[in-house]
Parts: sequence; C-alpha cells; structure tokens
Amino acid sequence: MSDVPELISTAKRLSGDGAIHAAGIFALKDQYLKLGLWGTFGGVVGGAAGEQLGAVASSTGAAVGGTVGDAVGTVSFQNKERMNEAQKQGFDSYRVLVAVSDSKIHLLDQNFSALGVSQTAAETGTTKLYFSIDRASVEVKIKKFGLSRRVYIKHLESCETLGLQGNISPLSSVSNGDKTVLEALKT
Repeated sequence: MSDVPELISTAKRLSGDGAIHAAGIFALKDQYLKLGLWGTFGGVVGGAAGEQLGAVASSTGAAVGGTVGDAVGTVSFQNKERMNEAQKQGFDSYRVLVAVSDSKIHLLDQNFSALGVSQTAAETGTTKLYFSIDRASVEVKIKKFGLSRRVYIKHLESCETLGLQGNISPLSSVSNGDKTVLEALKT
C-alpha cells in the first residue's frame, strides 16, 4: 500500500509547499474508445501468438496459450496507449502524484517503485514537479464512476480541463491517498 504520510512528505519536498495536507496517486483519465480499440487489437495479436505457442505443446496448450496471450496482448496494448496519451499531454507516465494544500494543487511525476506501487521499469521515471496551480484559478468537479472517482480540473481563464481518475476501492493500494485528495478537493 502507498503510505499517505510518505506521499505527502515527497510532495512537500518536490513542490516546496510545506502546507500540503493530502496526496495520492491518480491516473490520467482514460480515452476509453482508443483503449477499447487498442485492447481488442492487442487481444487478437496476443491470442493468436499464444495459440501458436501453445499448439506446439498440445491441443490444450493452444486454448490456454490463446487465452493467456489474449490477456497479455490486451493489457500491454492498453498500457502502451495510456503512455502515448500521457506523453501527448506532456507527462512521462499516465500515473501522477496529486498533492493538495489549502491554496494550491500540485501534479508531480513520481518514481512509483520507490513507494512500493507496482509499475514496470518503463513506467518509473524521474521525480519532478509538472505544475502547481492556485486553487482559486480552477474549478474542480468530482464524478463517481464505480469504485473510481473522476476528477476534472478546469482552468477558469483558459478553459482547459485535465481529467484524472482516482480509486476508492478498499482493495486498491492507492485508495487511502486518493481518498485524502478527493476530500481535500471538496473543500
């Protein structure tokens, strides 16, 4: 599990804002149509490769290999699409550390492996501050989506909106931090 005090401490250190009282790991909001298309493509490619590899072992191996290949292909192509979308928006990863103080919202890149959050080597990166924004200059909307919460941060002057997705599931390793951020953004 992500340690909320450690997330807050990291955010304070990186942002220089000693007043941060909430921090959590959020994902950039998914583009579901693109994810579905890439996931389907990855599933077909992975399933076909798995069937071929499994067929070498036995007829049962073809079915098992196809299923495993389908799952691996779907997930890997979806993660690739998430990374592409993140990079188009100027982020190094599709997961970011969101930190909140009474006056600011900070978005930071975080070396997640150092915090015990499972990430592949390609997804762990340098630790840096993407941006800090005055809370008075944005409008924040939080919408329910199952056990997730979508957060929309709209800059009032430019009307640009950043979509994030947090998790409140009791089974999620990041939910405690996300809950603190969600609560802080409501005030």
